[in-house]
Amino acid sequence: MNVRRVKRLSTFIASEGMQLRKAKILGRLVVAGMLLTTAIAGCEKPEAKLVVPRDTTPLAVQLEQVRTQSMQRSVEVVGSLWGNEEATISAKVAGRIAAIYKDMGEAVEGDEVLAQIEKKDYELAMNQKDLAMRVALARVGLKELPAADFELEKVPTVERAKLQMENADAKLKRGQQLHDKQPPLLSDQDFADLKTAAAVMWKNYDVELLNAQTSLVEAKARKADMDVASRALEDTAVRAARFAGVGIAPATQPAGEGGATKRSSYLIAQRLVAVGEYVKEGTALFRLVEVDPVKLKALAPEWNAAEIAVGQKVRVNVQAYPDDFWGQVSRINPQVDQGSRTFQIEAVIPNAKGLLKPGAFAKASVQTQVDTKVLFVPQKAVAMFAGVSKVFVVRGGRAAEIVVETGRQPGDLVEIVRGLKGDESVIITGANRLAGGVPVVTIERGGE
Repeated sequence: MNVRRVKRLSTFIASEGMQLRKAKILGRLVVAGMLLTTAIAGCEKPEAKLVVPRDTTPLAVQLEQVRTQSMQRSVEVVGSLWGNEEATISAKVAGRIAAIYKDMGEAVEGDEVLAQIEKKDYELAMNQKDLAMRVALARVGLKELPAADFELEKVPTVERAKLQMENADAKLKRGQQLHDKQPPLLSDQDFADLKTAAAVMWKNYDVELLNAQTSLVEAKARKADMDVASRALEDTAVRAARFAGVGIAPATQPAGEGGATKRSSYLIAQRLVAVGEYVKEGTALFRLVEVDPVKLKALAPEWNAAEIAVGQKVRVNVQAYPDDFWGQVSRINPQVDQGSRTFQIEAVIPNAKGLLKPGAFAKASVQTQVDTKVLFVPQKAVAMFAGVSKVFVVRGGRAAEIVVETGRQPGDLVEIVRGLKGDESVIITGANRLAGGVPVVTIERGGE
């Protein structure tokens, strides 16, 4: 019984102790919160300010005079290279391809034959036209067409009719004399027969003249047919020179070094037919391109229309070669495209070595004019922050910033479009670490 009471008493004492410890901890937390509130309130006094001492040690800087020099202005464009002239060679006559003599990439000069169409049928047609012409000539006793001033009286059939007419006239005159005698030595009937015979000979002469004229005209028509057939036979040989003279470009270009005449050079860009294939008139056979010179076709912005002119030099760069190529503006489209607000220009670029390939992408710079008074500063003198460019000068022993507008960057220089007069000296060391009002001291170039 006493043991049981002792245990209850122990449990009660332990419970009371736990409650006492919790009360002490809560009291401590309340006191800490009050102290923290008091401290925060004390920090919010408006009179208290954080003062950072300023370093007044001057920065050592170097200066460089703003440069004034000439600059080549240019307009940057992009475009594609084209052959100076291009043409698709088509068949002028129908037939089966008998042979091909040129393929893609091969050069074509002079009157080289590119392909041959079977010509047997065209030879037979020409022979037929030739025989028809000879038949027409044989009717009047000729072997070949006479000259334009040929007299029809020299045609054998006409000469015969003329002789017969003259003979009939002579008989009529003698009969007239006999008929006129007294008494008449020729009866009226015989005299009438002589007159009729003479008239018939005259008409026969006129008919022979007409027949000779008709036969000559027919012979000339047959000759024209034969010429057409001969041309068709010739056209079975597809030659480059004929097309170059008609549709592509002149066969020669201006004389080169030493006064030698330079021939246009063409390359086969595409072969569109195979041996044994039957082609009709107008079927495309080859595509030729003139590769020396080549043309650059590019689009220039509308606002550069007043700057670009025919004859200006053009520097061209392609991805295949590190070196630049030079050409000249040859044509300018007078119309601005309303959609892109650009206009097309063409430049001719010499390509004697064939390095430039038609169809290649090219970047170009059109050299427009030379400005003689352009301001430049070193690139390290320009600092940029938030899209604003500025340089620093020294005024009263402190750095002073000047906002500038920059332009081209040739080499390690930067063009200053606006902001400087040209008589300033700009700080070229530590421009990105400077600020307006910072004390500075200048040192000589190369100094510490």
